[in-house]
Amino acid sequence: MPLPSPNLDDRSFQQLLEEARNRIARKSPEWTDLSPHDPGMVLLEVFAHLTETMLYRLNRLPEKAYVEFLRLLGVRLQPPSAATVRLRFSLARPATSVVEIARGTGVTASRAEAGAEPVIFLTAEPVRIPVGGTEVEVLAHHGEQVEAELAGVGTGMPGLSVTARRPPIVAPTGDGRDLMVGVEALPGELDGRVPARKLGDKTFRIWREVESFANLPPDEPAYVVDRMTGTLTFAPSARMTGEDGALSTEPRALAAVPKAGRAIMLWYLCGGGLTGNVAAGALDTLKTALPGVKVTNPSPAVGGRAAETLENALVRGPQELHSLGRAITAQDYERLALRSSGAVARAKAFTQAQLWAHALPGSVEVLLVPYLPPGVQGPSGEGVTQEALRQHETEEARARIETALNERRPLGTTCQVGWARYKTVRVRARVVVHRAEDAAALKRRSLERLHQALNPLPTKLQPGGWRFGQSLRVSHVYDTLLAEPGVSYVDQVRLLVDEVPRDVRTLCEDAFQPRTYYAGGGDALFRTVSDADGWERVGRFPGEQVEVVEAHPQRAGLVAVAARLADEPQRSRLHLSLDSGETWERTTHTLDHVEDLAWMVRDGVPVLLMATRVGLFELAVEEGATPLQVLVDPSDHDLGFLSVAASTDARGGVSVAVSGMSLRGVYLSSSGGRGNSFRHIGLRNQDVRVLEVQRDGPRSFLWAGLAAASGADPGKGCLSWELLGSADPPDGWRPLDKNWDGGSCLALAFDGARAYAATHRAGVLWMDASRREASWNRPGVDSGLPLRERERLFQPVFALAAAPGGGLLLAGGPAGVHRQREPGGQYGNCSTQEFTEKVTLPPSWLLVSGPHELEVVTVDEAE
Repeated sequence: MPLPSPNLDDRSFQQLLEEARNRIARKSPEWTDLSPHDPGMVLLEVFAHLTETMLYRLNRLPEKAYVEFLRLLGVRLQPPSAATVRLRFSLARPATSVVEIARGTGVTASRAEAGAEPVIFLTAEPVRIPVGGTEVEVLAHHGEQVEAELAGVGTGMPGLSVTARRPPIVAPTGDGRDLMVGVEALPGELDGRVPARKLGDKTFRIWREVESFANLPPDEPAYVVDRMTGTLTFAPSARMTGEDGALSTEPRALAAVPKAGRAIMLWYLCGGGLTGNVAAGALDTLKTALPGVKVTNPSPAVGGRAAETLENALVRGPQELHSLGRAITAQDYERLALRSSGAVARAKAFTQAQLWAHALPGSVEVLLVPYLPPGVQGPSGEGVTQEALRQHETEEARARIETALNERRPLGTTCQVGWARYKTVRVRARVVVHRAEDAAALKRRSLERLHQALNPLPTKLQPGGWRFGQSLRVSHVYDTLLAEPGVSYVDQVRLLVDEVPRDVRTLCEDAFQPRTYYAGGGDALFRTVSDADGWERVGRFPGEQVEVVEAHPQRAGLVAVAARLADEPQRSRLHLSLDSGETWERTTHTLDHVEDLAWMVRDGVPVLLMATRVGLFELAVEEGATPLQVLVDPSDHDLGFLSVAASTDARGGVSVAVSGMSLRGVYLSSSGGRGNSFRHIGLRNQDVRVLEVQRDGPRSFLWAGLAAASGADPGKGCLSWELLGSADPPDGWRPLDKNWDGGSCLALAFDGARAYAATHRAGVLWMDASRREASWNRPGVDSGLPLRERERLFQPVFALAAAPGGGLLLAGGPAGVHRQREPGGQYGNCSTQEFTEKVTLPPSWLLVSGPHELEVVTVDEAE
């Protein structure tokens, strides 16, 4: 709707005529005939009518003035954005000759709404289907291409303006061809490096679009454009201050201006808008047929936005004045991101060092939330799902925003731009309504309220959208539902999430990120940043089973995952993350089955050790590195290993230990595994399945966990070996088997002198290893650890993670993750999908609604 225009003068025709009559009575009392038949009164009525028309035009002036004032401040109304989509051109059978698809090939939808204008997409680049090929994909933009439009002729004078005939011109698409302005050049004026276009026998130099004429060379071919109105303005002239601070005597042009008589030609894309956001598969018709070629869009078109309203520009304008086109504050980054692409609805800037220990100082991360068309969002926001948001994320929009921010960021600051991550939450509750209420209608309105309140996009109830990192508490649900008229009270509120760790086979603590742990199960890796109050999936590896996760104890951010291939059970794939699981390196490595992982640092380079069934391998984390085998036993090059552990002492020395398959015992290197430095340190004919290093003050101990011979065998517990560099401890291996009855030892974890052991049938055993006659303690059947159904034995515990000095212990098994908050205390299930208090979010994540479940009853039915 238009802005309400203030009535600068609100007098009507009748009021003007009455005012004239009163004036006649005062000034000319002899004029006595004031009836409509008097010729003088006829003239007064004519002038009153003309004056009323002038007042109407005067009252319309402010809207035009607002636009002009914004222009003077450097704020222009944003034009419509063109939707983008990837088109797939295909053939029924392999091509026998090259099929050329020219740039600007038009594609439309065969099914259009009645009365609606056809939606046309134009390819952004020329592509070809090679001989033997069947398909090719290319980016396309929504709009209509205007070719070689004569906009005017140069005068040689500064301040020239010309106007496109078919505004608005779409917002920049990022490829530079949405608007091209060419000024005629004479032969010999241009060299081969100047951008130019040929049109007939004439050559047109392509001029550059700029935001302003500040800091441009005097001969720079540049212009500014108001894409909304289609007005192009070339450089004006002004008297500028010199080095002495005084104004020059003569005005000069701030940049180059078109010379007199030179034609000004335009090539531009017009149209855009919401209509371009078509669904997947809608674009299926070529405007100009290509023999045998079919076309479709596998994914929906995204990024189409309507032109900005004047009301929004009046609010946005003063905000943008503070940034002056530079990205300094978080708000600067966010506003510039939103201005750079219509495909984005929200942007959030973070200083990475405030969130992540691995971040370098001066690193800024900008997270984007894609714009969803109203038809996708639905009337109340029920269409805002993770799937819909992911479908509308495009690499083109992200790259365009990152380029724009990099042009404006301060020197020494790095900027990363990515898409936000989401956690789906569902609400289950009972809503009790008054007797006279229509339960079905109130349920519909209550669901609408939930979808609008719990939404990452701006809504009526949440104008800014759900805040990044804000936990969802049951109080938010109560406040939202009780605000609906007709609701008596709300109870039985439960918050549900879809994804939590299940059948956990590996756990790991992040030594640098506070309260952060990793849990692997199935094909997914989960992370918590809240001491297991909540989990988020940070990695999914389809067709693989996550078996080992290991975070580097000395380098922040480094995380490695080994996952067994489902179709090749004897093989594993290695995945690496440099940023605590936020992203994963594209390069992966496939090896024979990886049993265990360990990290170390060699010559300043992080090195990952991998115990596999065909040997010990190491991988340096540097560009182009590949796994290399480490020779452990010169007499058996193919010896496989079950576990590996690494430890760095106070002097920087690195010890590496491995346990051999086939009961070959333990090998130890005191020089980081270099050369032939491994020596056998015993435990031959012992089934050593676990190796871990305990650090107790300045001392370090290598622990070996032994497997039991059978399910009924109580097992042999563990042994420890003090690491003394190249020297052996006086007592050798110290047995730690007193009161052990858990069968096989499956994992070990330490909290100073306290040791925890995950067992096959006794849950988690613990002991104070600093005591000479230390013995293992067993949890009671009421400890909270899951029990087997038929026997009063615990389910196997496959993984452990302990917080040094914090008392927190996590145990992973078939039932997920269980948490103990203090030594010897009760365990609680922290892999639950149902919460009664809150659902946590990491600081850089957003909440998105799932299908909520509301039971609506009247007060009579509730009693």
